[in-house]
Amino acid sequence: MMPDERTRDADKRRRIAVVTVGRSDFSILKPLVERIALCKEFDVGFWVGGAHYDPDAGETIDDVRASGLPIWAEVKSAGYGTGPEGTVRSMAEQLEGYGLIAAQEPGADLAIILGDRFEAISAGLALVPFGLPIAHISGGSVTEGAIDDVFRHCLTKMAALHFCDIPEFARRIHQMGEPTERIFTVGALGLDGISSHRPNTYPDFARHFDLGVEFGPEYAIATLHPETRAPGSNRLMAEAMVAALVETGRPTIYTYPNADPGSEEIVEVIEAAAKSNDNHHVVRNFGSKWFYTAMEHAGFMIGNSSSGIIEAASFGLPVVDIGDRQKGRFHGKNVLHCGRTRSGILEAVRRVTTDTVRKDCKHMINPYGDGRAAERIVETIRKLRWDWLCEPKPFAHLQSSFTGTAVEF
Repeated sequence: MMPDERTRDADKRRRIAVVTVGRSDFSILKPLVERIALCKEFDVGFWVGGAHYDPDAGETIDDVRASGLPIWAEVKSAGYGTGPEGTVRSMAEQLEGYGLIAAQEPGADLAIILGDRFEAISAGLALVPFGLPIAHISGGSVTEGAIDDVFRHCLTKMAALHFCDIPEFARRIHQMGEPTERIFTVGALGLDGISSHRPNTYPDFARHFDLGVEFGPEYAIATLHPETRAPGSNRLMAEAMVAALVETGRPTIYTYPNADPGSEEIVEVIEAAAKSNDNHHVVRNFGSKWFYTAMEHAGFMIGNSSSGIIEAASFGLPVVDIGDRQKGRFHGKNVLHCGRTRSGILEAVRRVTTDTVRKDCKHMINPYGDGRAAERIVETIRKLRWDWLCEPKPFAHLQSSFTGTAVEF
């Protein structure tokens, strides 16, 4: 069992820094930061870095500032491109920047890091020499087609606390030698914002993004990220996806890929598709409010984004998952995997848009949780004994029946 809260130093207001490195984590972390801010025993603020400063991704630092939540520090990115060399230079820049933040006063008592981005692991590495404990969110997952898989597991070994999505992920974290008393199964944090979201109407959505008369509800949302372990396939994969969507005649909204090696090729293909097809449209970055509205009115999702694996099920959306980026990742019955060819993608789209599949998806329960992960995380942090948190972790012997510590409300 985790040390009891009665032994915690209750007189000290603890500082919790939350690392956000781009659009992929900010909308997920925002409900958690809002909930922590309600607790009188904590101060909370963002450490902002990475792709938030990338103009090609929509400069999502504006979304962080518009939230009104505290920004304690920023690690601005010079922008080195998305090839392997540029990624390494960005990682070095972020590593140095977060190290300088960790050395500043007042410091933090705990840093929260989500997921698996290369900027996120740079932040984690920078904190280790300072002995600053890390709480890692969404460890234990598997995405065999992306180098993010490596970064995620490395962050697991850096972390003092683990907040994972489902019991299977808790077992994997424990298999990596992490002690059971540090692992908590809380559900996917990405569902918390959905539970409180009030969608805009389709006409409001269409006006906001200047969608033409060719559009209407039941469009496709297409988000394709690079397969960073198969870099030569990205352009061909994007071209095959576009060709299949054009053949269906379905209105399509593309969103930009993450700033990973190979993303420029995908951007070129989807921008060309929008110029050549009246019912194809590109939105660089929806923002959480409009993304949830987009999913509310869509007919299906396509690509290889984690939002298709995790969030889409809460909207009853069928999903076509292309290629290997999400290979090995746990998913609900709404997700259909296919290869990278035009014919394979087209057949998958036809299957997920049948009345039977659409009906089944509308009534499914999201296997990633109930949208209350932030409550469970905050409840766990409130009970921490902070000196225990900083103690060295023993390499734990495997308990085969372990499925994560449940958090009671």
